[in-house]
This record gives sequence, structure tokens and C-alpha cells, in this order.
Amino acid sequence: MENWREDRLRQQLQSYQLQLKDLPILDQYEDTVSEPALLILLEWACYGQNTAGIVMGREMVAKLPRAWLKEHLLRVVKQGFDYMDDWNYRRLLELTIELLPECIAPLLALTAGTTDPDLKDVIDDYK
Repeated sequence: MENWREDRLRQQLQSYQLQLKDLPILDQYEDTVSEPALLILLEWACYGQNTAGIVMGREMVAKLPRAWLKEHLLRVVKQGFDYMDDWNYRRLLELTIELLPECIAPLLALTAGTTDPDLKDVIDDYK
């Protein structure tokens, strides 16, 4: 039962003909495959309330090639990530600080004009 998260992630990735072993070479796949896979991983790393799922998602994102991740992160976040939710956004910024601190500024710019007090708190924590 403990591996149900990995089993679920495997199923999600299989819909793009990917396996967990493909994550370190995700940059070799077309964007139509690799970017949805990144979104799946970001959702695991940021959306959940359970620490085990978040940790698993972060570990999987950490397996991705850094140069590719840096190139695609902002586009994937803009296209499909719910960054207007303060919980998700905070988890995204935590992950980004850990893996790609140079990408924080563009992610903070996404919500710069928000009037949401919870999002403002998150932004203030990462300025």
C-alpha cells in the first residue's frame, strides 16, 4: 500500500508513454510529451496536503535535467499550473528555491499584481 503514490504516478506518466526511468532524459522527448509530464510532477510536488506525496513529487522533479527544467518551468506553470492558489504557489516556490533559485524572479512576477492577501504573503516571503 505504501507505493500507491508511485503506482499512480507511473499510470499518469504511461499515458504519455513514459516511465519513471525516463525522467532523467525527459529533455530528449518532444514538448508535447515532456511538458505535460512536468505538469504532472509539479502537481505531485505542490498540490497535495500529504508530505509523502509532496516529497515524492519533489524527488521526481529533481531527477529532471536542470537545463531543460530551467527552459520549460515557467511555460508549463503559465499554461497549466494553478499558481493563484497560495498553497500550490508556496510549494512551487519552495521547490524552485531548492532546484533552480535563479528562476524565482520570473515565478514571482506571475502574481505581482495580485490583490489576494494570501498570495501577497507568499510573495513577501520570497522577495
